[in-house]
This record gives sequence, structure tokens and C-alpha cells, in this order.
Amino acid sequence: MEFLEKINQAVLDNKKEIDSWIEWKKSQTRIPFYTSVDLRVSKNKIAAVDTNIFPAGFNNLSERFLSNAVALTKDYKKVVHKSKIKKVLIIPELHTRNPFYWDNILSILNILRNAGLEARVGAISEKKSIMNFKSSSRMQVPAEPVVRKDNRVLLSDFNPDIILINNDFSDSSPPILSNLEQIVTPPPEVGWHSRKKNIHFEFYNKLVSEFSELININPFHFSLQTQLAEDINFEITEDRERLANLSKEMLYELSVYHKVEHPILFIKSNTGTYGMSVMQIEKGEDIIGLNRDGRKKMKVSKGGNLLKEVVIQEGVETIYSNKEPVYYLINGELVGGFYRTNDLRSSVENLNTKGMYFQCLCLDKNGSDCQNFLNPALEIISKIGSLATGYEIDYLLKKN
Repeated sequence: MEFLEKINQAVLDNKKEIDSWIEWKKSQTRIPFYTSVDLRVSKNKIAAVDTNIFPAGFNNLSERFLSNAVALTKDYKKVVHKSKIKKVLIIPELHTRNPFYWDNILSILNILRNAGLEARVGAISEKKSIMNFKSSSRMQVPAEPVVRKDNRVLLSDFNPDIILINNDFSDSSPPILSNLEQIVTPPPEVGWHSRKKNIHFEFYNKLVSEFSELININPFHFSLQTQLAEDINFEITEDRERLANLSKEMLYELSVYHKVEHPILFIKSNTGTYGMSVMQIEKGEDIIGLNRDGRKKMKVSKGGNLLKEVVIQEGVETIYSNKEPVYYLINGELVGGFYRTNDLRSSVENLNTKGMYFQCLCLDKNGSDCQNFLNPALEIISKIGSLATGYEIDYLLKKN
């Protein structure tokens, strides 16, 4: 905890300069309406290891944090849209079998409605009738198929001002959402069909480098080394050898130049993993000697798509044993968060897998004083993760 306390103090000592820098960066890009940031804290590093532009999991936030979300949504409506938006249409993921996802949609609906907005759920579907989805709490979530009229997306009796996407569109961006006159956030064009992890971390690492200058601390303590490997087929020995050599180079750099005692790496799909296509290694030979089941696991990503690009990424141990903080933001401002916990995993392993569950930051089921457990350093790093998505969105929209 000594390192974390040191960074907390540095953040508090330089709060005015940091806040001004963040506001300046926000003014230069388009921050999505919401983001969630997976954070890792080790004995010498604090890093945003993943940032979700279309976050689920709002149902895991405490009542206090949900109240924060309402207040920030009111600010978003007033500051970003001059209070002109009144009606919001949520476009969710339809193919999930997870009932907790629909608890998430119910939470988003409640946030929007408590912020004074009319909110409904629309479905991009060939079906013509209303679909009802059951949450884990047994509450029904009705979703009416959307229709397009000219350059607007509508329900039969609902003409929204803003379309809020809660679907990462891993295959493609639906044509029905293209070239709308309504506000669409986050842009569907930046779903995982076009997002690339290596691009995101290029922006993230540039931002943490600037932040590090403000507090006069080595940027290694906040960055996440990420190396792209293209045209990889895990069934081909030569490709595994090439990946192993790149991994050895990163392990050597972490060990020799950054004095990491026991460096670990993760090999991941360069697009959204959803817990799939992820392997952890401690040496390059782990890749070369990958068995048949391991090769099969790393051969395809979500939807059975053939995996062609991977990133080699520095692993960060968690000081919280088998927990990692996940922070949620609205318009780049902190809402709150929770711990992702996995009793089946160790401090160096991926926790976002079978056996995970969620706990309030205060570890109190009532969440009565959870606001006091928000961490200044983690707040800034989560804001930088959110900022990085803004620059990433600008890049992808220009590219496409």
C-alpha cells in the first residue's frame, strides 16, 4: 500500500494542475456518455488494464454510487446538451443469456429517469412485436423493435432525442444507426468490430506520460506495455515461435530495465475478449509448447471468428489478493465502482472469468459509506482511461 499512498498524496498535492489538464484534454475530444475501467494496483504500478465504451454492470453499483450517476447525468444533460434532450432510447445487447445484463439495463433506465429524462428500450430486430427480457430479479424489460423514418430511429409512440448504445457490436455497426440526425452515443462505429486494443493503449500510454510529468513520477508506474502481433495462427509452429520471441523481448525489458521481479504477460485478442482468447505466460516457451486445447482456445474469438491479431500485454499483479477495482464514469467524471472478486484465481491471474462476483468498495453489503473508499489515484487513472477512449473514438471515426 506504500506506493498507492505515495501516488494518492502526489495527486492531492497537484490536484489543481491535474484537474486543469484533464479538463483541457476533455475539451479536445469527444468523451463517450459512459465508460467503465478495470484497474490493477500492484506494489509499483497503477494501470487501467481495460476500458469499456459500452459498459454493463451498473446493477453492481451501490445506491450511493447510483445517486452519483443520476447527478452526473443531470450535469451531462445541462452542460453538454443545454438541457435540450428529453427522451432517450437505449439500444441493448439482445443475444446475451445472462439475466444480470437486464438488471444492468434496468439500472440505466432508473438513472436516466431519475435524472428527469424519459427512457425506453429499443431492439434492432427483425421481429415486429415487443420482446420481454427477464432480469435476475424477475423483473421484465420490454424492448420494442425500432423503425427508421428518414434520418431518425423511433418506436411506434416514442421519438427520442438521443440514442444510447449498450451493445458493443462485435460483428458490425447496424446500417439502421448510420447517418442519423439524432445524437448517438457512444458511436456504434466504434464497437469491437473496429476497436483495437493496441490503438487504445497507444492513446492511454501517451496520456499517462503527460500525467506523469505533472507529478514528476516515472510513467512506467502507470503505463501498460502493449505489443501488437499480426497474422497469427496458433496452429502454425512458426507463428507461435514469432509470438514467443516478441514475448521474450518484453519479459526481458520488464525484468532488466524496469526491475520487475517476476514479470508475467497476457496474450489477448486485439478486439474484445469477453473472457475468451486470453492466455497468461511467464516465458516464451509457454507459447511454443501450447497443447492442442490451448491452441484451440486461442484460435477463435467471440462468435467463432478466426483470431488473426493478438496483443502481448504486461500483466499487473493486484495488491488486493483476488480483487480488482472497476470504476464507472459518466462524461469522464467518476460515478463510483466495485471490486471484481474471484476466489478461484490468484493475484497474478485474470479475474474476469468463471467464478467472479462483485463487491462494493466498502465491502459492506449496504454500501452505506462506500464514497469514502474511492481512491484519488485510481480516480485519475480511470479518468485517463476514459479520456483515451475519446481520442480512440476520434481516430476510428476519421479512419472509417
